[in-house]
Amino acid sequence: MEKAIDEILLSGTILLGEDFEPFEGYLSLRKGVVAEVGSEKIDSDLEGIICPALVNGHVHLGDSVLKDPPYLPLEELVGPGGLKHRILERASRRDQVEGMKRSLSYMARSGTCAFADFREGGIEGVDMLLEAMEGSGMIGRIFGRPDPGSVRVHQRCWGVGISSTRDHPRSLVEEMVEKARSEGKRVALHAGEAGRGDIEDALSLSPDLLVHLTRAEERDLKMVAEAGVPVVVCPRSNLVTGVGLPDVRRMLQMGMVVGLGTDNVMLNSPDLFSEMEFLSKALLHNDRQVFMICTLNGARILGADDEAGAISPGKRCRIMVIDRRSDKMWGVRDPLASVVRRAAPSDVLAVY
Repeated sequence: MEKAIDEILLSGTILLGEDFEPFEGYLSLRKGVVAEVGSEKIDSDLEGIICPALVNGHVHLGDSVLKDPPYLPLEELVGPGGLKHRILERASRRDQVEGMKRSLSYMARSGTCAFADFREGGIEGVDMLLEAMEGSGMIGRIFGRPDPGSVRVHQRCWGVGISSTRDHPRSLVEEMVEKARSEGKRVALHAGEAGRGDIEDALSLSPDLLVHLTRAEERDLKMVAEAGVPVVVCPRSNLVTGVGLPDVRRMLQMGMVVGLGTDNVMLNSPDLFSEMEFLSKALLHNDRQVFMICTLNGARILGADDEAGAISPGKRCRIMVIDRRSDKMWGVRDPLASVVRRAAPSDVLAVY
């Protein structure tokens, strides 16, 4: 096969299509588009396990200035006036931007191509994240929060990101949601994290996305499923804060679109390989479903499935290549299971 100009040739095991069926062969990538997939032997630019890049459905990158805080109850850690907010108030703008840059760099190098950030700090907070994102090449969806006394988020936000409805006067939350809707923005809320009492309130606002649902009961999950609202779960974060673990298996049985997030950088690194391993081993025991949650589902939730989420001929796609000959991956028999349960950021050879 003759290589064209501006073409990248990859060979090995391709996790192909929306079912991620392993396919032995090669892939031609031209200007970000999967131009060709074939089974013949070729001289390639890189060989390995060729996968869709990962999507982090919920992260707080602004927390990158604070690492490994003491174990505290959720409210004391991240609630209004909690440790996180006190640290951020004292942190310099320079340090906050630098922390976000470093987290973004880590995410990009470790195979994450897209993320949704719940950004505090009002207009200035979003400006800091936009500065940190310059040149990252990542797909970023920012859910911002208004400045005090305002209900409008930054014009470049994809949506408004609201903590629990219990943290704000109901009238203020309704105004924020109404303003976001009038500007064509999405609405996302934390719900059911510390308790189930805010789930019905959150649903009454017709959100585009809910995060956590760790304390949701069967009746709550049924309401969410019937409303057709996607959910992003963050199990490692929930484990650290002691709020329980989401019933992801039941969510999927009910037909929900579920994504995966790493949540606060201060609690866990934005490492989706660790998140996938935990989700698979502790909650699902279904590697294909876990990989779908972390790729295709995440891309759909963020409106980015036209350029991420699955590898298909003719589609623009973000791709990562995993080294199956590394000390950690040597001896792989099931490429999909090994990517989900065993691979680490150090095994990522390249991201295209």
